[in-house]
Amino acid sequence: MAAGLLLATGAFYWSASRALQESVPAAALESDLLLVLAAIVVAGTAATLMGAWHFTSSAVRPVAEITELATRIETGTLDQRILAHADTQEYEGLVAVLNRMLERLERGFAAQRRLTADVSHELRTPLTALRGEIEVALRSPRTQREYEQVLRSGLEEIDHLTELSEDLLLVTRAEARLVSANRVVTDIDQLVGDRLDRLRKTFEERDLKLERAFDGVQPTVMIDPELFTKLLDHLLDNALQSTPAGGKIAVRVGPIPAGAGLRLAIENSGPGITTDDLPHMFEPFYRIDPARTRTAHSGTGLGLAVVATVANLHGGLARVSSNPGKSTRFEIDIPAPPAN
Repeated sequence: MAAGLLLATGAFYWSASRALQESVPAAALESDLLLVLAAIVVAGTAATLMGAWHFTSSAVRPVAEITELATRIETGTLDQRILAHADTQEYEGLVAVLNRMLERLERGFAAQRRLTADVSHELRTPLTALRGEIEVALRSPRTQREYEQVLRSGLEEIDHLTELSEDLLLVTRAEARLVSANRVVTDIDQLVGDRLDRLRKTFEERDLKLERAFDGVQPTVMIDPELFTKLLDHLLDNALQSTPAGGKIAVRVGPIPAGAGLRLAIENSGPGITTDDLPHMFEPFYRIDPARTRTAHSGTGLGLAVVATVANLHGGLARVSSNPGKSTRFEIDIPAPPAN
């Protein structure tokens, strides 16, 4: 097309030169010029259309490839990635964004599958124990005392199932943004003191030393007392599980350094946590023990996940640090609510 345009332009100049040299009549010259101009317009239009078609097809082709590849990806094939032949920065960026989104979806689905498997495991354990105790009790006549023991044991398993379901509901509803913290003015000193007093007998039975400190914190803070109590109970229960007899647990409440809000720190003198386990401590049902067995005091496996969830609902953050073989420290930062 470019060659045709050049030929038409050359013909125009040739006609103009011929008119000047041979004194061609004005009517003939005008006719030649119109033909040349028409040829230039046709050739230019054709060249423009061809260029636009080529540009459009080259621009749309990567989009078609990306669409085709993305259409093939389903729930069971989230490990696939989009490999479109895009040679422009914009399309390369689009492909990179889509692949990162697929990675997040893959991790999310993997976490959901793992959570489902863990919930099934945690539910099956108390249900199996409850069923076994009832079946044994029904095999032959029992005394009233023996029936009472079975009923008490059954109630313990039911309490465990209730706690598990409540914790799981809180974590899942928080992830779906269906629950929020109802922050009201709360006496933090009294709240923490009441929970520690409730565990005083447990500390004495296990010969555990308790250090309690309130450093420069306001006597009243804006928190959700119900959620914060759940967070505190799980942290204290975790500290009791981790601290050997004769050890020490320190509970400190103070302001967030260089910020407005509350920091709760609970440190225990237990065996500590390895660097490999630290990043996973707030994941649901994550346990350091690979056997994943539940003892009478091992909780639901959701305790630290609930801690992180409650902190997030308050706009805060949960952290853990450890000195293997010596101590473990959990810190919860609850920032002050924004002013209305």
